[in-house]
Amino acid sequence: MHIRNNNILQTAVVRSYIELSKMMMMKKMWVWMWLTLLSCDRCHGCFEEERSGLLEIKALINPNSIFGHLGDWTANKELDIANCCEWYGIKCDNTTRRVIQLSLAGARDFRLGYWVLNASLFLPFKELQGLNLSRNRLESCFENEGFEVLSSELRKLNVLDLSGNRFSNNLVSCFNGFSSLKSLDLSNNPLKRAAVLSLFQYFTFKISSDDQEERMVTSNNSFSQKHYLKA
Repeated sequence: MHIRNNNILQTAVVRSYIELSKMMMMKKMWVWMWLTLLSCDRCHGCFEEERSGLLEIKALINPNSIFGHLGDWTANKELDIANCCEWYGIKCDNTTRRVIQLSLAGARDFRLGYWVLNASLFLPFKELQGLNLSRNRLESCFENEGFEVLSSELRKLNVLDLSGNRFSNNLVSCFNGFSSLKSLDLSNNPLKRAAVLSLFQYFTFKISSDDQEERMVTSNNSFSQKHYLKA
């Protein structure tokens, strides 16, 4: 009788253990499914908000690009190129999959003419470190929509290339309150000396002939030969 009771007890313990194991397994599966759903904004290789932001940029600067600079920027998630971290001009962090480098050099369709920048387009890219807008037929910024709108959100942005555009004296208004840059390229813009000197109120640059990491490039403008202005 005693042996039989022990067997019954052991059987009950085993069954309880099996049931508990099943419950734990189900719990783990639910947690895994939940985490998968939470991370679905990265299921195509990058954050959905950044992917949408890139498509918005394309719609503005080169909406009809199929084979050009932005030809692989597509809204079709079923294609192999749906991963925006693999798109032309995009570099993502290997761990976070956040966009850290964005190069739009020469991406503007010249047939669309010159345009005015709304810098809030880049707000979705929270980890952005470098932005290249060279040769994009830019001529100014919208009032109160210049790079100052990025100052509190994109604290890691420290390299900006605006070379080869048509910024003139109105460039100063684009940088009101924006001072995180370490490298600013303004070469090949119709700038006058007064406009560049006015930027000193936002940046602690000084003129240098050395090509240092922290600099402002102002070559081929209306006022001087090549200069490197560095922090």
